[in-house]
Amino acid sequence: MKPVIEEWLDNCIKKLNTGELTEVDLRGVTIALNSQKQLLLYLYSKSTNLRSPLGGWALYDATVPDEPILPSQDAPYASVLDAVSDGWRIVQFPRPELYNFTDVDNAYLGYEFILEKLV
Repeated sequence: MKPVIEEWLDNCIKKLNTGELTEVDLRGVTIALNSQKQLLLYLYSKSTNLRSPLGGWALYDATVPDEPILPSQDAPYASVLDAVSDGWRIVQFPRPELYNFTDVDNAYLGYEFILEKLV
């Protein structure tokens, strides 16, 4: 949970216990919730296994122009599972029927996982 929301809830609980809680206090959560933005992280894995190494990645931030963010050539995580452990939520798993299962590596970027994080 965002620290600002946790702080808001703590203040409301204190005011509730002292009988000072108002409608304005309760409506304050709307401001905190609406201040969140969604980040999208595209991770291209070597397989559908969440522990597989990554072959590519891109980060999209809704507050930045239309281009993806590539702050370095190094992926921010070693695997999809590492990203999930850091708070990213999987929005889309790769669709295996789109890939040719042969003994050669996938010719393009790999298995696309789309993840989101609200910040």
